[in-house]
Amino acid sequence: MIKKTKLPGLVTAMCSVTLLLGACGKQSAPETHDSINIGASAALSTADNSQAMDNTSSDVMEQVSEGLYDFTVKGTLKEALATNMPKATNGGKTYTFNLRHDAKWSNGDPVTAQDFVYSWRRTVDPKTKSPQAYYFDGVKNYSEITARKKSPNTLGIQAVGKYKLVVTLDHAMPYFPSVLAVNASFPLNQKYVEKEGKKYGTDSSHTLYNGAYTLTNWNGSSDSWTYSKNKYYWDKKNVKIKTVNVTVMKSQTTAGLEFKSGKLDLTPISGDEVKNEKNNKSLFVRKIPGTMYLQYNTKQKLFSNEKIRQALTYATNSKELASDVLQDNSSTATGYVPTGFTNSKTGQDFAKQAGVIVKFDKTKAKQLWQEGLKELGMTKASFTLMSSDDDSTKKVDEYLQGQYEKALPNLTINIKAVPFNSRLSASESGYFDAVLGGWTPVYADPTDFLNLFVTGNSNNFGSYTNAQYDKDIHDANVTNAQNVSKRWSNLQDANKIVTKTAAMTPLYFLSENYLISSHLKGLMMGPLGQPYFKDVYWK
Repeated sequence: MIKKTKLPGLVTAMCSVTLLLGACGKQSAPETHDSINIGASAALSTADNSQAMDNTSSDVMEQVSEGLYDFTVKGTLKEALATNMPKATNGGKTYTFNLRHDAKWSNGDPVTAQDFVYSWRRTVDPKTKSPQAYYFDGVKNYSEITARKKSPNTLGIQAVGKYKLVVTLDHAMPYFPSVLAVNASFPLNQKYVEKEGKKYGTDSSHTLYNGAYTLTNWNGSSDSWTYSKNKYYWDKKNVKIKTVNVTVMKSQTTAGLEFKSGKLDLTPISGDEVKNEKNNKSLFVRKIPGTMYLQYNTKQKLFSNEKIRQALTYATNSKELASDVLQDNSSTATGYVPTGFTNSKTGQDFAKQAGVIVKFDKTKAKQLWQEGLKELGMTKASFTLMSSDDDSTKKVDEYLQGQYEKALPNLTINIKAVPFNSRLSASESGYFDAVLGGWTPVYADPTDFLNLFVTGNSNNFGSYTNAQYDKDIHDANVTNAQNVSKRWSNLQDANKIVTKTAAMTPLYFLSENYLISSHLKGLMMGPLGQPYFKDVYWK
């Protein structure tokens, strides 16, 4: 029997959905029952766990890799490679995990505790430049390692024998167990990774897997790939689908047509396609805590000015964007952290308690804009808005361009729509003025969002910095880590600061929309993690 437990600490995911599919659509049954075809919303950027930060890469890692735990449909944890549920000792600073003895890599090597040790050390090593390293902030010696004051070998993770793992933290971290279900914490086979060197994770043939599937037919840049059943997976007898064929769907209209014709069995959709399919019984709306936002490069002269950033925030009509432009079950953004995180002590939703931190106000936007230009010694301004080149994003680009140029005098906005991987690379390198992006959580705590804008965070692409914000996050993560009330207050204060100082402009709280065949069973989508295809079957 699989044991389940609630995530310990401050916050649990508020929303959960039991989706033992399928829907009641009238798609014809497929000829075979061991293969499915699905759509993806963006291209795959990497198959390297240490680098897989975006949603598509994380999704792929969930299918072809496995860590200590998985998320359940309710956002709780269940055992994967660990045989015991997480329990802290030593005042919340030590965790001991016993591993399965029958787990193997796709080359037949056993998965051992040392594979976790190597993976974690590699990810936090500054030489790796991993955007996921910060998930280990709080593990013993992490800060000193990232500051290059200590070796990655001193990280607080140790293999005791072949199948026991001990993790030591600098301080108690209420949300730490849920990090262990995130792909950043998954193991890596040191011998294989070091043999492949820089080629590791760059295509399917230079990557090793320990999940239910292996990745095949991906050359590193192709818009399609395949999950093939892993013959070495420890639970392979319960994996019913042998192959999952994935194709990137840049056009939402095409995605809808491909689904209706039976060429796709599952596909994400957005924009007009959601509106068009609102009465389709195959439509599934997954409510997740997520925010789409406009992030500013504060190293650029224009966006170094707080009033300029605030002006754009007040010029944003989030309600109109979500309800009238997108019409895809998105909702009005009232601040940075979205709805969906509840205080385990009081039951209060984080975003609802925060209230409306910023709202549409054209008069205030114009005033702040003119004041900001004056402070910068400018009479007019222009910037380039970078985004991905998909249908839904194009609508947002055009709406924001028109909204901002109309509300803010002497402003010119240029749109630069690029392939997803190009946008991601430019964002990480800081080569942008303003970029349209977003965030969905990997663990059930507001810090999953708020940590992103801490000074020096690898995902703080716009180089935002605010001393009081950093202090509030430090107090929440360290000083008040075990005091639920004080920690919650710290996080609320930080949310207000990052929203009011406009580190980014919240555009809308998002949802995910899928068309799913009625013949697809066993697919579970909860508020956290990615859909797991290993449990899927046809009927």
